[in-house]
Amino acid sequence: MTLNLLKPIISTTVTIAILSWLLPTIDYANWTALVLAGLVLTVLQKFVKPILSLLFLPINIITLGFFSLVLNVLILWLAMYLVPGFRITEMTVGGVQLNQFFSLLFASFLISFLQSIVGFIL
Repeated sequence: MTLNLLKPIISTTVTIAILSWLLPTIDYANWTALVLAGLVLTVLQKFVKPILSLLFLPINIITLGFFSLVLNVLILWLAMYLVPGFRITEMTVGGVQLNQFFSLLFASFLISFLQSIVGFIL
């Protein structure tokens, strides 16, 4: 039973560690910041994001679901703001320099993708 509670936190923490190893723009200061980033991001994804999704449902319907991408970026930015030592800087993808918003959007895609793989393995 305890593993079911810890599985999302472990999955998110491992995902952040893998992405920081693969991408130099995703960084954490130390292991404490890594674990705290995994914990905070999991809590934000599980509790805050559903509330925000419900609050912004009319906007999400009008934009045909594209506003959920903005919510993903907001959740990731909030995790960076709350956890000192965890940051995602501007990145270059395919020769195109992305600003902070699109870097967070790209990172949120990668985090979601890797979380599903790591969650399946665990």
